[in-house]
Amino acid sequence: MSNTKLETIQFHNQQLIVLNHQNKPYIAMKPVCENIGLDWAAQLKRIKRHQVLSSGMVMMTTPSKQGLQEYVCLPISMINGWLFGIETSRVKPEIRATLEQYQLECFDVLYNHFMPKAAQQFPNTISPEQQQQIQQAVNERVYRTGERHQAVYSKFHQQFKIPRYQDLPAIKFDEAIKWLGGVHSRSGLSDEDLYNLAWLYKVADRMRHHIELVEPALRAIDSRFTGAFYSMAYDYKYTLRQARKVIERETAHIITSHLTTNWNKVLPIIRNN
Repeated sequence: MSNTKLETIQFHNQQLIVLNHQNKPYIAMKPVCENIGLDWAAQLKRIKRHQVLSSGMVMMTTPSKQGLQEYVCLPISMINGWLFGIETSRVKPEIRATLEQYQLECFDVLYNHFMPKAAQQFPNTISPEQQQQIQQAVNERVYRTGERHQAVYSKFHQQFKIPRYQDLPAIKFDEAIKWLGGVHSRSGLSDEDLYNLAWLYKVADRMRHHIELVEPALRAIDSRFTGAFYSMAYDYKYTLRQARKVIERETAHIITSHLTTNWNKVLPIIRNN
C-alpha cells in the first residue's frame, strides 16, 4: 500500500483518476468501471484471477476531503488489455455503447496526455475504413450544398487543423462526420448493384430520347402507336429524372477521380445530366 498524489483526466464529462507509483502512472479502476456502468465487484474478481493483470495491480491511498481514499490501480500499459478483454456482446445493452466508446477513445486520451511528444509525432489517426466514410460524407455534402470538393476539404482541414483529412485523429472521427453533415444511410445495395442500376438508367434515358425523335413521324402517319410513344417520350421524363436523383444520392460515395473505366462511361453522364 502506498500514499501518493492524485491527478485527474477529463474524459466524456467524467474523470479518470491517475496516481503515480514509482514514477509510473496508474489508473484507479473502480471509477472507470462506474463511469462505464460495469459491476466493480465482478471486474475486481476478474483482475485478481487474471495472471498478468493481477501481477500489475497495486493498492494506493491518497488524501481527500473525505479522508484517505483507497484505490485498486492498474498501470496505464495494462488498461488496453483489461478493456479489450471485456466482450461488448456480454454486457448489458444499456452500457454497451459507453463501453465501446471507451474502447475506441480512452487509449487516445491517455496516449496524448502522458506521451504528448510521441502522440504529436505518431498520432493515432483514422483507419482506411474511416477515411472512406469521410470521403463519402464529403461527397454527400457536395451533393447537398453544391459546394466544390476542394472547398469542402479546405474548410475541413482548417476546422480540424490538419494538412490532410487522412491525418484526422481517430478521437475526432465522430465530430468530423457530424461537422460534414453525416453519412447518408445506404440502401444496402452493393456497388455492383448500383453500377447495374446506373447503366439501366442510361439505357432507359437513351431509349426515351430515341422514342421522342420517332414520335413526330408516327403522328404524321396517324399511327395507332402515336399515343403510347408520346407518353413514353414525355411522361417518362419525370420518372427518369427522379430515378437519376436516387442514383446520384446512392453513388455519392464513389470518388470521380478513382472511377474504373466502366464507371467513367456512365456516372459522369448521370451527375452532369
